[in-house]
Amino acid sequence: LLPGLGVTWRRDAATTAFASIHRGFAPPRVEDVIGGTGTATDGDPEDSVNVEAGVRTRLRPGLDVQASVFRNDFSNLIAVGSIAGGGTPLSQGRALFQGAEIGVQARIDGGFRSRLSWTWLATAEHTTPFITVSTQTALPGSAAGNRQPYAAEHLVTAALGWAHRAWELEIEAQHVGRQFSAFANSVAATADGQRGQIAAHTVWNASVNYRASAAVSGFATVKNLSDLTYITDRTRGIQVGMPRLFQAGARYAF
Repeated sequence: LLPGLGVTWRRDAATTAFASIHRGFAPPRVEDVIGGTGTATDGDPEDSVNVEAGVRTRLRPGLDVQASVFRNDFSNLIAVGSIAGGGTPLSQGRALFQGAEIGVQARIDGGFRSRLSWTWLATAEHTTPFITVSTQTALPGSAAGNRQPYAAEHLVTAALGWAHRAWELEIEAQHVGRQFSAFANSVAATADGQRGQIAAHTVWNASVNYRASAAVSGFATVKNLSDLTYITDRTRGIQVGMPRLFQAGARYAF
């Protein structure tokens, strides 16, 4: 049974407040419970209570803002440690995530427009030490109060665009804050690369769109403009993000 309750209050045509509380449930994923040699680890399902409250408003013509706070309280959270060595050390425990989000969209005279989204994950902590499912023993390095691995405190996307007649241009920055990759919150990287802090990084993207007519348009995008090399994951050994990528194409509607 997954109960939920949502409330929306519309103050006027420009401002709406909202709040909700829901129970969350998810069984373990097959890829987590089935090992590389065919062994199975029988973990418990995830169970949580999720609360959110916020407001959407138009501060003035061309300026829209949405802000919210959230709290996700897991009575059981499933976590997978490093599996680069061939094992699947499945673990579970209580965890708490809470923070705030804000989104802003602005349209400025002269065809300029901008957008900003920021997620601040102020809390992402174990409220109990995580337990290794197969042995029912405390996971080495896990302790109440430690930050959950792969839970960056800050996620920011900001973009500035310009539209004029048939042209649309936009440049975007995507920032991911530093993260821990181990339950012990270790900072120094190990020789095999499976543990250690993942540094913050910012990736720049750009796009151009051209509409020749109502039916014909073209586009070009560049992702990771500076060809930045950055780590995204250590769970399966060091995995890096996407290198510079160019894409171009045309659309024809008929």
